[in-house]
Amino acid sequence: MQRCLILVFTLAVSQFSCIAYSQQGNERRPARPLESREQWRMIYVGGSNIGYVHDVVETVNRAGKEVVVNQHTSVFDVTQSRRNGIQDVPSDTRSKIMIQTEETIDGDVLAFRYQVQNPPLATTLKEGRVADGQLRIQTEANGRVAKTTRDFPIGVKGPAYADRMLLKQPLKVNETRVITTFDPRSAQVDTIRFEARDFENTLFQDGTEKRLLHVLVSHSTAPNLVFHEFFDAEGHSWKTTVPSQDMVVYTTSRDTALKLFRDIKNP
Repeated sequence: MQRCLILVFTLAVSQFSCIAYSQQGNERRPARPLESREQWRMIYVGGSNIGYVHDVVETVNRAGKEVVVNQHTSVFDVTQSRRNGIQDVPSDTRSKIMIQTEETIDGDVLAFRYQVQNPPLATTLKEGRVADGQLRIQTEANGRVAKTTRDFPIGVKGPAYADRMLLKQPLKVNETRVITTFDPRSAQVDTIRFEARDFENTLFQDGTEKRLLHVLVSHSTAPNLVFHEFFDAEGHSWKTTVPSQDMVVYTTSRDTALKLFRDIKNP
Protein backbone atom coordinates (compact mmCIF):
# COMPACT_ATOMS: atom_id res chain seq x y z
CA MET A 1 0.00 0.00 0.00
CA GLN A 2 2.79 2.43 0.91
CA ARG A 3 4.69 1.82 -2.35
CA CYS A 4 1.47 2.41 -4.28
CA LEU A 5 0.87 5.71 -2.52
CA ILE A 6 4.47 6.80 -3.05
CA LEU A 7 4.00 6.20 -6.78
CA VAL A 8 0.76 8.17 -6.80
CA PHE A 9 2.39 11.03 -4.89
CA THR A 10 5.26 11.21 -7.36
CA LEU A 11 2.72 11.39 -10.16
CA ALA A 12 0.66 13.93 -8.24
CA VAL A 13 3.65 16.20 -7.63
CA SER A 14 4.31 16.18 -11.37
CA GLN A 15 0.62 16.88 -11.90
CA PHE A 16 0.70 19.90 -9.58
CA SER A 17 3.78 21.11 -11.39
CA CYS A 18 2.11 20.87 -14.77
CA ILE A 19 -1.16 22.39 -13.61
CA ALA A 20 0.51 25.29 -11.86
CA TYR A 21 3.14 26.07 -14.42
CA SER A 22 2.64 24.51 -17.86
CA GLN A 23 -0.69 25.19 -19.52
CA GLN A 24 0.38 26.15 -23.03
CA GLY A 25 -1.78 28.24 -25.32
CA ASN A 26 -1.86 27.84 -29.08
CA GLU A 27 -0.49 31.34 -29.70
CA ARG A 28 3.22 32.02 -29.50
CA ARG A 29 3.86 34.92 -27.14
CA PRO A 30 7.04 36.89 -26.51
CA ALA A 31 9.03 35.76 -23.50
CA ARG A 32 8.89 37.93 -20.42
CA PRO A 33 10.54 37.57 -17.01
CA LEU A 34 8.35 35.67 -14.59
CA GLU A 35 7.35 37.13 -11.26
CA SER A 36 8.01 34.96 -8.22
CA ARG A 37 5.04 32.87 -7.14
CA GLU A 38 4.41 30.52 -4.25
CA GLN A 39 1.65 28.05 -3.45
CA TRP A 40 0.86 25.83 -0.46
CA ARG A 41 -1.48 22.83 -0.60
CA MET A 42 -2.77 20.26 1.90
CA ILE A 43 -2.87 16.55 1.02
CA TYR A 44 -5.75 14.37 2.21
CA VAL A 45 -6.05 10.60 1.78
CA GLY A 46 -9.08 8.74 3.08
CA GLY A 47 -10.32 11.96 4.65
CA SER A 48 -7.17 12.48 6.76
CA ASN A 49 -4.62 15.25 6.31
CA ILE A 50 -1.30 13.49 5.77
CA GLY A 51 0.98 16.10 4.23
CA TYR A 52 1.56 19.21 2.15
CA VAL A 53 2.80 20.43 -1.22
CA HIS A 54 4.92 23.58 -1.61
CA ASP A 55 5.45 25.12 -5.08
CA VAL A 56 7.76 28.05 -5.86
CA VAL A 57 8.74 29.58 -9.20
CA GLU A 58 11.20 32.45 -9.47
CA THR A 59 13.53 34.05 -11.98
CA VAL A 60 17.19 34.43 -11.03
CA ASN A 61 20.17 36.02 -12.76
CA ARG A 62 23.11 33.75 -13.49
CA ALA A 63 26.12 35.16 -15.29
CA GLY A 64 23.94 37.83 -16.86
CA LYS A 65 21.26 35.40 -18.04
CA GLU A 66 17.76 35.00 -16.60
CA VAL A 67 16.98 31.47 -15.47
CA VAL A 68 13.55 30.31 -14.31
CA VAL A 69 13.84 28.02 -11.29
CA ASN A 70 10.77 25.91 -10.56
CA GLN A 71 10.72 24.00 -7.24
CA HIS A 72 8.18 21.52 -5.92
CA THR A 73 8.29 19.83 -2.53
CA SER A 74 5.83 17.27 -1.19
CA VAL A 75 6.10 15.98 2.39
CA PHE A 76 3.73 13.36 3.77
CA ASP A 77 3.28 10.41 6.10
CA VAL A 78 1.11 7.65 4.66
CA THR A 79 0.57 6.20 8.17
CA GLN A 80 -1.03 9.42 9.41
CA SER A 81 -4.49 8.38 8.19
CA ARG A 82 -4.40 5.48 10.69
CA ARG A 83 -3.74 7.72 13.68
CA ASN A 84 -6.42 9.23 15.85
CA GLY A 85 -6.59 13.02 15.99
CA ILE A 86 -4.21 15.72 14.80
CA GLN A 87 -0.64 15.32 15.97
CA ASP A 88 2.85 16.16 14.78
CA VAL A 89 4.23 13.78 12.17
CA PRO A 90 7.45 12.08 13.38
CA SER A 91 10.41 13.05 11.20
CA ASP A 92 11.50 9.41 10.75
CA THR A 93 8.19 8.43 9.10
CA ARG A 94 8.01 11.26 6.60
CA SER A 95 8.39 10.75 2.89
CA LYS A 96 9.61 13.65 0.80
CA ILE A 97 9.60 14.29 -2.94
CA MET A 98 11.51 17.20 -4.44
CA ILE A 99 11.49 18.29 -8.07
CA GLN A 100 13.45 21.22 -9.45
CA THR A 101 13.76 22.40 -13.03
CA GLU A 102 15.84 25.20 -14.50
CA GLU A 103 14.76 26.76 -17.76
CA THR A 104 15.41 29.73 -20.00
CA ILE A 105 12.82 32.50 -20.20
CA ASP A 106 11.71 30.90 -23.48
CA GLY A 107 11.05 27.60 -21.68
CA ASP A 108 14.03 25.59 -22.91
CA VAL A 109 15.06 23.04 -20.28
CA LEU A 110 18.54 23.56 -18.85
CA ALA A 111 18.60 21.09 -15.96
CA PHE A 112 16.41 19.15 -13.55
CA ARG A 113 16.67 17.35 -10.22
CA TYR A 114 14.24 14.74 -8.89
CA GLN A 115 14.65 13.18 -5.45
CA VAL A 116 12.52 10.77 -3.40
CA GLN A 117 13.20 10.21 0.30
CA ASN A 118 11.12 7.31 1.62
CA PRO A 119 12.53 6.01 4.93
CA PRO A 120 13.62 3.40 5.73
CA LEU A 121 14.32 2.83 2.01
CA ALA A 122 17.33 4.42 0.35
CA THR A 123 16.96 7.84 -1.26
CA THR A 124 16.55 7.94 -5.03
CA LEU A 125 18.12 10.85 -6.90
CA LYS A 126 17.88 11.65 -10.60
CA GLU A 127 19.68 14.65 -12.10
CA GLY A 128 19.78 15.77 -15.70
CA ARG A 129 21.26 18.52 -17.83
CA VAL A 130 20.58 19.52 -21.42
CA ALA A 131 23.46 20.59 -23.66
CA ASP A 132 23.79 20.63 -27.45
CA GLY A 133 20.44 18.90 -27.86
CA GLN A 134 21.44 16.02 -25.56
CA LEU A 135 19.88 15.15 -22.20
CA ARG A 136 22.47 13.66 -19.85
CA ILE A 137 20.96 11.91 -16.83
CA GLN A 138 22.59 10.49 -13.71
CA THR A 139 20.51 8.27 -11.42
CA GLU A 140 21.52 7.17 -7.91
CA ALA A 141 19.46 4.37 -6.37
CA ASN A 142 20.22 1.46 -4.03
CA GLY A 143 23.89 2.40 -3.87
CA ARG A 144 24.31 2.33 -7.63
CA VAL A 145 24.94 5.12 -10.11
CA ALA A 146 23.73 4.92 -13.70
CA LYS A 147 24.38 7.43 -16.49
CA THR A 148 22.42 7.75 -19.72
CA THR A 149 22.37 10.14 -22.66
CA ARG A 150 19.52 10.69 -25.09
CA ASP A 151 18.32 13.25 -27.59
CA PHE A 152 16.18 15.95 -26.04
CA PRO A 153 12.97 16.34 -28.09
CA ILE A 154 12.88 19.50 -30.16
CA GLY A 155 10.26 22.06 -29.16
CA VAL A 156 9.29 20.47 -25.83
CA LYS A 157 9.24 23.08 -23.07
CA GLY A 158 9.88 22.76 -19.37
CA PRO A 159 7.12 22.75 -16.74
CA ALA A 160 7.60 26.42 -15.80
CA TYR A 161 7.32 27.88 -19.29
CA ALA A 162 3.60 28.31 -19.67
CA ASP A 163 2.63 29.47 -16.22
CA ARG A 164 1.87 32.71 -18.03
CA MET A 165 -0.26 30.91 -20.62
CA LEU A 166 -2.63 29.46 -18.03
CA LEU A 167 -3.10 32.87 -16.46
CA LYS A 168 -3.38 34.71 -19.80
CA GLN A 169 -5.44 32.06 -21.54
CA PRO A 170 -7.48 30.10 -18.96
CA LEU A 171 -9.52 27.10 -19.99
CA LYS A 172 -13.13 27.78 -20.95
CA VAL A 173 -16.27 25.74 -20.34
CA ASN A 174 -16.34 22.60 -22.54
CA GLU A 175 -12.89 23.34 -23.96
CA THR A 176 -10.44 20.51 -24.67
CA ARG A 177 -6.74 21.30 -24.77
CA VAL A 178 -3.73 19.04 -25.31
CA ILE A 179 -0.18 20.10 -24.42
CA THR A 180 3.23 18.49 -24.24
CA THR A 181 5.81 19.22 -21.56
CA PHE A 182 8.92 17.67 -20.03
CA ASP A 183 8.21 15.47 -16.99
CA PRO A 184 11.23 15.47 -14.62
CA ARG A 185 9.88 12.47 -12.71
CA SER A 186 10.14 10.13 -15.69
CA ALA A 187 12.55 12.30 -17.73
CA GLN A 188 10.14 11.80 -20.62
CA VAL A 189 7.79 13.88 -22.71
CA ASP A 190 4.34 14.00 -21.13
CA THR A 191 1.26 14.64 -23.26
CA ILE A 192 -1.45 16.13 -21.06
CA ARG A 193 -5.11 16.27 -22.02
CA PHE A 194 -7.47 18.77 -20.37
CA GLU A 195 -11.24 18.34 -20.74
CA ALA A 196 -13.12 21.24 -19.17
CA ARG A 197 -16.68 20.69 -18.03
CA ASP A 198 -18.59 23.53 -16.36
CA PHE A 199 -18.34 25.75 -13.31
CA GLU A 200 -19.76 24.13 -10.19
CA ASN A 201 -19.93 24.74 -6.46
CA THR A 202 -16.81 23.11 -5.02
CA LEU A 203 -16.55 22.15 -1.35
CA PHE A 204 -13.38 22.75 0.69
CA GLN A 205 -12.06 21.11 3.84
CA ASP A 206 -13.20 24.03 6.02
CA GLY A 207 -16.80 23.76 4.81
CA THR A 208 -16.63 26.76 2.47
CA GLU A 209 -17.48 26.63 -1.24
CA LYS A 210 -16.10 28.24 -4.39
CA ARG A 211 -17.58 28.37 -7.88
CA LEU A 212 -14.86 26.63 -9.93
CA LEU A 213 -14.36 25.10 -13.36
CA HIS A 214 -14.22 21.29 -13.22
CA VAL A 215 -11.51 19.90 -15.53
CA LEU A 216 -10.55 16.26 -16.17
CA VAL A 217 -6.81 15.81 -16.66
CA SER A 218 -4.95 12.77 -17.98
CA HIS A 219 -1.25 12.15 -18.65
CA SER A 220 0.48 9.94 -21.19
CA THR A 221 3.02 9.08 -18.47
CA ALA A 222 0.22 7.79 -16.20
CA PRO A 223 -2.62 6.70 -18.53
CA ASN A 224 -4.57 4.86 -15.82
CA LEU A 225 -4.93 7.86 -13.51
CA VAL A 226 -7.51 10.62 -13.96
CA PHE A 227 -7.07 13.87 -12.05
CA HIS A 228 -9.98 16.24 -11.38
CA GLU A 229 -8.82 19.86 -11.24
CA PHE A 230 -10.91 22.82 -10.12
CA PHE A 231 -9.90 26.23 -11.52
CA ASP A 232 -11.17 29.74 -10.93
CA ALA A 233 -11.91 32.04 -13.87
CA GLU A 234 -8.34 33.42 -13.77
CA GLY A 235 -6.80 29.98 -14.23
CA HIS A 236 -5.67 29.30 -10.66
CA SER A 237 -6.09 25.75 -9.35
CA TRP A 238 -7.78 25.49 -5.94
CA LYS A 239 -8.49 21.80 -5.59
CA THR A 240 -7.30 18.49 -7.05
CA THR A 241 -8.88 15.08 -6.55
CA VAL A 242 -7.73 11.58 -7.54
CA PRO A 243 -10.86 9.47 -6.89
CA SER A 244 -9.15 6.14 -7.58
CA GLN A 245 -6.76 6.82 -4.67
CA ASP A 246 -9.27 8.62 -2.39
CA MET A 247 -6.92 11.63 -2.53
CA VAL A 248 -7.84 15.32 -2.31
CA VAL A 249 -5.44 18.28 -2.36
CA TYR A 250 -6.52 21.81 -1.37
CA THR A 251 -4.80 25.15 -1.90
CA THR A 252 -4.39 26.86 1.47
CA SER A 253 -2.09 29.06 3.59
CA ARG A 254 1.41 28.14 4.72
CA ASP A 255 0.44 27.85 8.39
CA THR A 256 -2.50 25.58 7.63
CA ALA A 257 -0.48 23.39 5.28
CA LEU A 258 2.25 22.90 7.91
CA LYS A 259 0.06 22.19 10.92
CA LEU A 260 1.26 18.56 11.09
CA PHE A 261 4.89 19.56 10.60
CA ARG A 262 5.51 22.11 13.31
CA ASP A 263 9.29 21.60 13.37
CA ILE A 264 9.64 22.78 9.77
CA LYS A 265 10.76 26.41 9.68
CA ASN A 266 11.82 27.07 6.11
CA PRO A 267 10.79 24.27 3.72
